Amino acid sequence: MIKSTHPEFESLVRGETVPANPALLGFLEDTGVPHIVSDYQVALAGNLELLDENRILAEIKRAPNVRTDLIPPMEIHRVIGSTNDLVMMRLDHQASLLCTAEMQTAGRGRRGRNWVSPFGRNVYLTYGRRMRRPLSELGGLSLVVGMQVVEVLRDAGIAAGLKWPNDVLLNGGKLGGILVELKTAVSAGVGVVAGVGLNLHLDASDASQIDQAFSVAESSKSLSRNHLIGAIAGRMITAFDQFDHDGFAPFWPDWPRYNLYAGQEIRVLRGGGEFRHGRDAGIDSEGNLIIDTHNGLEVYNSGEVSMRPV
Repeated sequence: MIKSTHPEFESLVRGETVPANPALLGFLEDTGVPHIVSDYQVALAGNLELLDENRILAEIKRAPNVRTDLIPPMEIHRVIGSTNDLVMMRLDHQASLLCTAEMQTAGRGRRGRNWVSPFGRNVYLTYGRRMRRPLSELGGLSLVVGMQVVEVLRDAGIAAGLKWPNDVLLNGGKLGGILVELKTAVSAGVGVVAGVGLNLHLDASDASQIDQAFSVAESSKSLSRNHLIGAIAGRMITAFDQFDHDGFAPFWPDWPRYNLYAGQEIRVLRGGGEFRHGRDAGIDSEGNLIIDTHNGLEVYNSGEVSMRPV
């Protein structure tokens, strides 16, 4: 279901030209959608691959071991504040939801950082559902989501990996991020919302807003956003269901395949300053970071600290 759009924009998406009017032109300018105005008629320009519910759904159904009865309702928003915020709100009155968008105006990463979300070029995807597993046992979910994302990227020829607890990296820069949020005040379990943002293309204006090393998918022009979103969503649906039944245990042994810093010297930060220095010794059975320091092995969860390479 397409939402948060301008009615005449959907005519443009179908390849039609429509009369120019201030509301439509304002929508196109605000979103940065390339367009042509000629003889008071508007048409889309460029080669944007816009999101398509049928194509995304087809990719979800192709995901390994996906159960069709677990596929949730899906919303595609042309413009939205935050896909995570919307899904979090909806879990008050529905069991699950998949939400994706062409553009976010209030996208965010971990610890409230801004996530640059231009129109029609990247991946902004959130899956949410109610979980029966208790809140205390949900700590490894961001790692599980990251594993699903990296599997899809590697299948597409992108040699990505993970930095604990929620960064997707490529060539040393941040290609994407995972934001898992929990909601306890829902009926029938804990509401879990997992957002995925991936940079497929960023122009100079987008890049100027980012205050850390980043990367984009080098072959993004040949990547289908609909394929990536559907493939990631399908894997997330299956992984969440397995996690709800079996916890983090089935995923734990796979972490070394994704961890880009295994055995390397790292810094552990708390409140923006260095707290510990040591060697990345992997994770424990709950997804907590283990570091080997001069005092021995120490364990930290993602709510306490963040990690950086030396």
